[in-house]
Amino acid sequence: MAGPLAQEHGYLGASIEDGRVISYLDETPLEEACRGVALYDLTGALYRFVSGDGARSFVEALSASKRLAAGSCSFSAVLSGDGALISIPLVIRGGEREYMLIDAAARREILGGWMDFVAAIEEGGMPAFAGTAVEDADALLVPLLLCGARAGELISDYIEDQLPPEPGSVATVAFDGVPCVLAHLDRTACGSFVVFVPPSFSPRLFRSFLSFDYVHPQGHASLSRAISELPWGELLAREDRVEVDAQTLASWDLLRPDADYIGARGLRNGR
Repeated sequence: MAGPLAQEHGYLGASIEDGRVISYLDETPLEEACRGVALYDLTGALYRFVSGDGARSFVEALSASKRLAAGSCSFSAVLSGDGALISIPLVIRGGEREYMLIDAAARREILGGWMDFVAAIEEGGMPAFAGTAVEDADALLVPLLLCGARAGELISDYIEDQLPPEPGSVATVAFDGVPCVLAHLDRTACGSFVVFVPPSFSPRLFRSFLSFDYVHPQGHASLSRAISELPWGELLAREDRVEVDAQTLASWDLLRPDADYIGARGLRNGR
């Protein structure tokens, strides 16, 4: 999976494995990059689009965290049937019947398999989530992550008189006149945004971002280090079974009070 930015990454001497940029030649150290803006191409992460009449039911069964209103985003805990942790992806609800899930952590493939399993669940011989499409989103929009002390400043240089979304919110915003979806992440140590860019426009915008001397391209090895700084980051670095209790999930604001999600019973039983 080369992705529409493969040529741009090649110009920068990128090391690429399984479609992911692992690192760049002479990459700026993460701490220094975040004093400006660290720029990540999230191509190669788990990136799923969930849509249709049953999309809300599917996502709210899959996720133990708060229900999202249209135009909002949050990190969400996904549990197995017995309450073990699958992963904690970023969930974005763009519309009434449209969600995107992104997971760049080590457990992304486990999450992908679990989503496929849940989507195929039947009740009484009928699909439990009829009217729901769960598909790879790679061909739809290119996700670019911007994080660092000057990320908000960079966004403002492009959107001019438009207002950026508040933390935890999502909006359609024009970058140089081209409509893109902009998600403002909460729960992060510094300003963090994901810009979802039309593929044909992504090389131009990527080069434009890099024209600012405080923007530093970073690979997924750097992103793994950034993820490790989240409260739950160490858990996501593991690829074996992960058990975490309800109290801990609640302390991270990753558990809603209604026990109507997959894994609620197992979590309640302390498994």
